[in-house]
Amino acid sequence: MEPNNRMGEITGNLKKDVKDLLSESANIVTGFFKRGLCTVRAVADKWKAFAQSVSSAADELMKPPFIEGPEAPTANLHPAAEPVVTVMESRDRNFPVGKQMTLSEANEYVRQMDASRHEVKATPHAVKVKIDYMRGDTSDRYWLPLEIGSGRGGLLEQMEQRLASYRADPERIMGELDFSKVDAKYRDDFQASFLPFIQKSMDDLNSNLLPFFRNHCSITELKRSAEALIPGMGEGRQAQYQAKLDERIAALRQMVNSGELKQAPQQVQIVQSASPRQAAPETPAKPRQSVRVRLERLKEGQAAQTKLPDRARHAPTRPKQK
Repeated sequence: MEPNNRMGEITGNLKKDVKDLLSESANIVTGFFKRGLCTVRAVADKWKAFAQSVSSAADELMKPPFIEGPEAPTANLHPAAEPVVTVMESRDRNFPVGKQMTLSEANEYVRQMDASRHEVKATPHAVKVKIDYMRGDTSDRYWLPLEIGSGRGGLLEQMEQRLASYRADPERIMGELDFSKVDAKYRDDFQASFLPFIQKSMDDLNSNLLPFFRNHCSITELKRSAEALIPGMGEGRQAQYQAKLDERIAALRQMVNSGELKQAPQQVQIVQSASPRQAAPETPAKPRQSVRVRLERLKEGQAAQTKLPDRARHAPTRPKQK
């Protein structure tokens, strides 16, 4: 065999070996985010760094679907958008694949369906959802496995419990993921690179992403409370109040997404910000003040009457001169 041909064969074999390694590592990494251990964007950045350490030609050899493809985060989310939940895998007819809800709708729906199934002691159904959201100036995606009928509550409650379980038992990660398919030459480096990343990622999910999701659900509750005031308003003010409230809610969501707002505000802040006149049914401060003023004036008048001599208070009124 000619030397050039031999070198070409070796190069081809090396490229194939590297591509196989990248493919297997990408499959394992996909298992990370589909188990709710990290976000798609975070693990994509980590995988790219690992792939580059294996081969400088990694970008040419392979681009996994979580970097460029159907599993990559949605790029067209509005900066003020509430996170969107989509059912990706399901064994429950109440959660058909493709069903979409806002995060707050999904949180409540999961809670209701879970309680309903748990009450009749039915076998829990596995459902897997993805959550697309804006955080900072980029979009990201988080996958979350759910168990409908387990009695674990709503979507965010199940997320919290899942993270707590993994954080309390890091060895569980090793037990659920099969590293044996990674080339033995790279296996230790792969584990050494990704396991600390996963542990750090779960801390970030628990400390940052979970509160971020809760803030969006809290804003929805605040909106519902504010909208409960609308039936008591005049018809001419209802549309104006609703429009102003929607504007304020969108501003709050954008502040949460950008990181400017770390905690959802109290209900009164939303209503007052909508319009002082529109918020009047909720803040009857002026009517109470006017009553108090009238009472004080009445007391002053009574006190003045008390100081007059009896003759002056009870003196007969003289008839008017004609």
